[in-house]
Amino acid sequence: HKGESHISYRGRKRLRYVLYEAAISLIARNTEFKEIHRYYQTRGKNSLKKMQSVIAVACKALRIFYAILTKGVTYDGAKMLQDIKRPQLKVA
Repeated sequence: HKGESHISYRGRKRLRYVLYEAAISLIARNTEFKEIHRYYQTRGKNSLKKMQSVIAVACKALRIFYAILTKGVTYDGAKMLQDIKRPQLKVA
């Protein structure tokens, strides 16, 4: 891993395009994926630009689809949102 922030051009071009379009659709229509996208863009440390965030959402969606197909689990948006590390509010 070289830490580059762009999508690789290896593999099938059409598949990358379909994953990108699926991520755009998920961000527009699914509240959990929209929240993940917003988190990637606004997190304090290592925030991502819009296109980088869309690619990160596409990778996350691909991992979720793979788990659903191989393990037979159902989609749980609340479980997916547990990946977001929110700072705890300090009470004075």
